[in-house]
Amino acid sequence: MKIGFGIPNNYGVEDPNDLVAIAVTAERLGYASVWVREHLFHSTYVAERLGDRPYHDALTVLTAIACATEKVRLGTSVLVLPWHEPARLGKMIATLDQLSHGRVDFGIGVAITRDEFENLGVDFTTRGRRTDEILGALQALWTQDTPQFSGEFYRFGGLKFSPKPYQKPYPPILIGGSSPAARARVARFGDGWHTLRQTPSQLAEGRGEVMRLTEAAGRDPSALQFSLTLPLAFTGQAPSAPVPDRTALTGTDDDIAETVRAYRDAGLDEIVIGVSSGDRAENTDAMAVFMERIVPKLS
Repeated sequence: MKIGFGIPNNYGVEDPNDLVAIAVTAERLGYASVWVREHLFHSTYVAERLGDRPYHDALTVLTAIACATEKVRLGTSVLVLPWHEPARLGKMIATLDQLSHGRVDFGIGVAITRDEFENLGVDFTTRGRRTDEILGALQALWTQDTPQFSGEFYRFGGLKFSPKPYQKPYPPILIGGSSPAARARVARFGDGWHTLRQTPSQLAEGRGEVMRLTEAAGRDPSALQFSLTLPLAFTGQAPSAPVPDRTALTGTDDDIAETVRAYRDAGLDEIVIGVSSGDRAENTDAMAVFMERIVPKLS
């Protein structure tokens, strides 16, 4: 099982260069991937967490990280597709994939921040349909020399589009969320399911359902990748929930290792850990401790 780390661009870090430094440390310590989040306004729970502190742009941060690293994969966890125009986003992702020599993992979702949709002038009730349509549009942009697409919200044709992504046919599309609609979206468009705060038992159930839906859609489910984002806290106290019902990596070293093994046994391919802090030292210390004390217990 691969291990990734969540870059705290969503935790009010004043200097975005600190985010790049955290990613460089993650690569040096042997993490397989680093991941950024996306919100455009300080809406609801984001405003409560950050106050006046900044929430740095996901793709700008990943671009800087791409230029400062060589091997670590670059993930979005997740980009909110209904907020983006497909041609512009398609060019940005393809450029980042070329710049990084094929290291992008394209995680997407629909979000639930209704106030943010209102500020962006995007109808909240159409977010699912828009997401499906943008995914189809992106696939056309990335695979057709002169892409053609006509949908309810977006249409284009008759003009060449470049660059194409470095990865062929395009970066892995990882679908976020745990709703029935999200699982169906994996079956139709996804190269993987990238969810968060699912228990090991929920992950196993969801994984089985996604694979069944994918097979029913006429696609090979064996190629799907399953990844999960979880918070990490070395509390030293036993978790309150039994292993199958845990939604965080907490407790003693043995507790945390036991939880990670449960996710691995449930069929998880990659676990993405993160700490609820924008402090550079707290992030780098947690990364090092996890690699030094937890990973040896996973074999």
